[in-house]
Amino acid sequence: MKIHISYKNEIKKIEMYFKYCNNIEKFQKFKKKNNPKVSIISPIYNREKYISRFIRNVQNQNFKDIEIILIDDNSIDNGVKIIEKHKKKDKRIILIKNKKNKGTFAARNLGVLMSKAKYIIIPDPDDLISKDIIRTCYKYGEKYQYDIIRFNMHIGNGEVQNMKFVKSQKSRPIYQPELSTYIFYGNNELEIVDYIITNKFIKTKVYIKSLNSLNNCYLNIYMTSLEDYLMNFILFKTAKSFYFLKKIEYEYKKTSESITKKLFIISQIQVKFIFIFLKFSFEYSKNTKYEKDLINLRLTSLLKNLDMQLSKIHSKKDLYFYYEIINMIINCIYISDENLNLLLNLKKLIEKKYYFQNNL
Repeated sequence: MKIHISYKNEIKKIEMYFKYCNNIEKFQKFKKKNNPKVSIISPIYNREKYISRFIRNVQNQNFKDIEIILIDDNSIDNGVKIIEKHKKKDKRIILIKNKKNKGTFAARNLGVLMSKAKYIIIPDPDDLISKDIIRTCYKYGEKYQYDIIRFNMHIGNGEVQNMKFVKSQKSRPIYQPELSTYIFYGNNELEIVDYIITNKFIKTKVYIKSLNSLNNCYLNIYMTSLEDYLMNFILFKTAKSFYFLKKIEYEYKKTSESITKKLFIISQIQVKFIFIFLKFSFEYSKNTKYEKDLINLRLTSLLKNLDMQLSKIHSKKDLYFYYEIINMIINCIYISDENLNLLLNLKKLIEKKYYFQNNL
């Protein structure tokens, strides 16, 4: 019996897809025979001035057996018209139009689920990839069956808003169980060295398997930042093999609209992303030295100056949500003294605001 799955551009359909993808090999039989080998997937929100440049960039790849999946996340500019114009000339372009803005994480995942290819690459629409990156990664992926291939990025001064990038100094493979810890520790240094998704060439089934391991509350959640942290955390646990490619194959463009550039300018909506990610981190972490260190690193980078924005939040529902997460974190005995003090101060701030509102 042929299984028909209707997406209708609704992110809730992901859950139905996941049920079938528990047996990915069986599901593959229902896909078309003449599939592209690689999907280039990019969620787009109000990027009209970069779209044509991006499409030309991926069309000029030396590897031609691709599909280009562009997810318009309910933009309010002329981006859709530009994409449709290019689509008429290139049948490899697939346009998905979300009726509501679902955020980068949900839009990206929908694009992956629509992929018919064995591999995916997920560049941002305002960045550029080298002409040979897909051909190079595909060659390594097929020859050695690597689940993820990570390539270096050119980002000017080597920093993106206070977060260090550690370049691969030589090409080398890493396998489990070392993979889960090495990616974040780097060369025995206690720092997060790889939290980006755009510099990865990934087996589609590995990405889907990673999504399968997430609770439904995270699948449909609206996130436009920290989603790369979340996805990398799961990917590095799921993948069996990882290859560092020394070559610089990605040009990160710092634009005025760049989400990454705004990552550490904390807003009220950013506060929610931070607490969602912290909740996720604790729910999916085990009591190992690696994950204890990793959580303290996250807390150190995410909690500073958070009190300034919490003081502006008036929603009782949000305050209670943050309060629950803070209590969950405080109860972990391995939190550093510095982070514990930060958390206790945030807890007092929320208690004060919540008490004040209940006595108005």
